[in-house]
Amino acid sequence: MVKAYTLIPILVAILISASCVGTVEAWSGSYHLEKEWAKIWINQDGTIDLFYNITISLDSGDNINYVLVGQPTRDFTIGSAADQYGNKLYPSDVSQGSDYKVKVPLHTPLVAGQNIWFTVLTNVAHMIYLDNKTYDNVGMKFIPTWWPVSVQNLRVSIVLPSGVTQDTIKTLMNWTNVNTEPDGRLAVFWETQNLSPNQQYPVGVSFPKRFVQSYDLPPSDTNPPSGSNPPIDVPVNFLPAIAIFFFIGVFVFIAVVAVFAGSKRKYLSPSLSMETLGILHGLTAVEASYLLDLKPTMIVTEILYSLLKKRAIWVEDTKPSLKLRIMPEFQDMTGTSENPLRYYETDFLKAIREDGTLDEEGLAETVMSLRNNVEDKMRGYCRRDTIDYYRGITAKAWEQVQQAGTPELASNAYDEQLLWLMLDSDFNGRTQTVFHDRVFEPSPMWFWYWYGYRHYDPHPTYQPNVNIPAQSAKPPTIPGADFANNIATAVESTSSNIVLSIEKFANAILPMPEAKASHEPARSGATCVCACHACACACACVSCACACASGGVG
Repeated sequence: MVKAYTLIPILVAILISASCVGTVEAWSGSYHLEKEWAKIWINQDGTIDLFYNITISLDSGDNINYVLVGQPTRDFTIGSAADQYGNKLYPSDVSQGSDYKVKVPLHTPLVAGQNIWFTVLTNVAHMIYLDNKTYDNVGMKFIPTWWPVSVQNLRVSIVLPSGVTQDTIKTLMNWTNVNTEPDGRLAVFWETQNLSPNQQYPVGVSFPKRFVQSYDLPPSDTNPPSGSNPPIDVPVNFLPAIAIFFFIGVFVFIAVVAVFAGSKRKYLSPSLSMETLGILHGLTAVEASYLLDLKPTMIVTEILYSLLKKRAIWVEDTKPSLKLRIMPEFQDMTGTSENPLRYYETDFLKAIREDGTLDEEGLAETVMSLRNNVEDKMRGYCRRDTIDYYRGITAKAWEQVQQAGTPELASNAYDEQLLWLMLDSDFNGRTQTVFHDRVFEPSPMWFWYWYGYRHYDPHPTYQPNVNIPAQSAKPPTIPGADFANNIATAVESTSSNIVLSIEKFANAILPMPEAKASHEPARSGATCVCACHACACACACVSCACACASGGVG
């Protein structure tokens, strides 16, 4: 089981890496944090990937334009950042002296009565030190960013290097849970509620040093801060006293273990189904299609239908492969104010050759870009729960269609939810079931339907005005069975004929690259700076990597 360190000096063996928050900069108002979720991946090179998911609520006062998030050391590299709506944010390093922090500008100012959550990922160097009590171990101690306001929910998850097992790790305090990541790595999890302003919550972990390729050695410390152990330089005549203190320490240790044995019993058989940083909300149906493991040809078919729904393209021909025409309003690859293009739609349009066919390699790059973006957004979230969440959205979309009271309402619901409905593995069968006893009433605005009707209906009788569909005559209703067969044929044929060479397309999709063990630090040459008295980092080690970082909002 995971063993917990006490604060008795002989047992303290975890080194400090803390993010501290000071005062709010040039801002007036009242806010609080609904959640602060931090996840750390310990890399083999001795760095960590530090992921924050923060929900901030503005109660009153000035708008919040940015949030300052503390960093543990001066050697950090900023990665990605995004908000709950999928907007990419552009954080910057605003560290000054020993005040290490990242400024995360919000996409739009946060006004009183609203909240927003965002994520930010950094890579931090000089975090793993040789455990100066157990030289076979290395360790770190982490204090999540603390704030001058209350934090309703705090979670910290530390993912250990590959190969570390539960019986070989020690923690600074009893963990809340432990789980196994999808890649098989062990993760230790802590959670607490309702932290007071400026309240700190230190966590730490120690594990065998053989599982990392490099780590920092405790630097010599001739003037240790209060609370740390002085360098070992013992005169001979002090040895009897030290022996006495040693036996006292052993006695106290046994007593502490006995006292806490009962309280630790509930941690002996932890559940391995813990939600790490929760569900990732805000993905589009196309992004969810990758997460739900649709085939690449079906993913690009989803993108095709997404562009058809926006009336951005028209299908001129389907054999031997698709031949597309980009509509005038979308030829600048940005879209319109009513229908802006998403990144994967722009990539798709760029893959269209001058003759209207799709370039296999360009389409493969579209799929890889989508994959990389979704994987980046998923960093720190529970994959299994997120997949279940989007399957639930698909199920609810079908419920809306099934529960529609009239053919018109059912047809409109089908149009509105089409991209989510296509994620169902039984898309064709569900369509047959829903419309077997009712007619379908298409609209002349539905490019997605008229593309299929024109190319796959055995006897098409209606020709919509492709350039100005709103001016087309009202189309006739269609028997539900005929409509379902048409849609099934259109989707299946499109997936099969999306490009001239499916093999070339498939071969151009490179495997997902292995996650990098680390990023290059933003700066080098950092020393172990301990300013624990100034920022109250509660230093409890011989060598301290405690770095104060001011933060807040503005």
